[in-house]
Amino acid sequence: MTIFCWNCRDFGEADDPTIPYLHQSVLKYHPLLLFLQETHTSVDIAVMKTHHLGFPNCFGVDSTGRSGGLLLYWDNFVDIQVISSCPRFIFCKLGLNVNQGVFNSLYVMFLYGEPVFQYRSMLWDNISNVISGCSPFLVIGDFNQVELHSDKIGSSLTIRGQAEFTAWKFQNSLVDIPFFGPRFTWMNGQLDGHCIMERLDRSYATQDWLDLFPSSSVLHLPILISDHSPILLRFLPQPKSRKRPYRLDNWCLQLPEVIALVSNAWNNPFFGSTSYVLSRKLAAARFAVMNWVIQHRIWYGIN
Repeated sequence: MTIFCWNCRDFGEADDPTIPYLHQSVLKYHPLLLFLQETHTSVDIAVMKTHHLGFPNCFGVDSTGRSGGLLLYWDNFVDIQVISSCPRFIFCKLGLNVNQGVFNSLYVMFLYGEPVFQYRSMLWDNISNVISGCSPFLVIGDFNQVELHSDKIGSSLTIRGQAEFTAWKFQNSLVDIPFFGPRFTWMNGQLDGHCIMERLDRSYATQDWLDLFPSSSVLHLPILISDHSPILLRFLPQPKSRKRPYRLDNWCLQLPEVIALVSNAWNNPFFGSTSYVLSRKLAAARFAVMNWVIQHRIWYGIN
């Protein structure tokens, strides 16, 4: 179960790669929810540009001129009730009905943090008031706030707003959900000693959320189109992929070395009942051919 979250920094013109990238990402990761920040347009125009993504449900917040703009899509497997919204977040009550059970009264905030430092503490206070008494709770998005020195390289070593953010996080009993992939989710795109990279896109949850979904994790994707990387929150166990057997193409059966392998395995002496001898010969032939496939799959192009 996946939430795809991305500060896309505008959809661009008709030939911009943002929309095709989104389409391919949805096909690849099959998210139940898709949250986009900084659409830089109205909800109507954003929906028109992204209608082919295939989500049946949508809620958004218009941008202010060429600044901000939020868009949230979700699948019919999810029941979303929007409780509160503003240019900085969409706060929802979430219901899930999946194989692992029915999950009601989950609370999720989709966040685009305050980019202006002077107003950032006001946003934390506002969020605390909005989410008071709401649990289990999850927040995901671009926080526009560095939390740790290890989450930043380049520029000043001072982290403005760090103390206020840490106090807000502890006040609301939020735990950082572990991540995988590249450490930094934003870069300023400059080189020659002026490059700055930071981990701005994150997800936090209360302990009761983590008790319900102990396998929750965040995957950082590469920074490609926007100056932010998309992040994927997976909060239910991923289905285990079945091991595919090694395969032998029919044409390989004509190779002299394969014929010799099978013949030698079949001529091994085994003792016992007819069924037992047959099973042992089959196993020996299978083992010999499988080893040959493993050794030669690159050479012959065998998958």
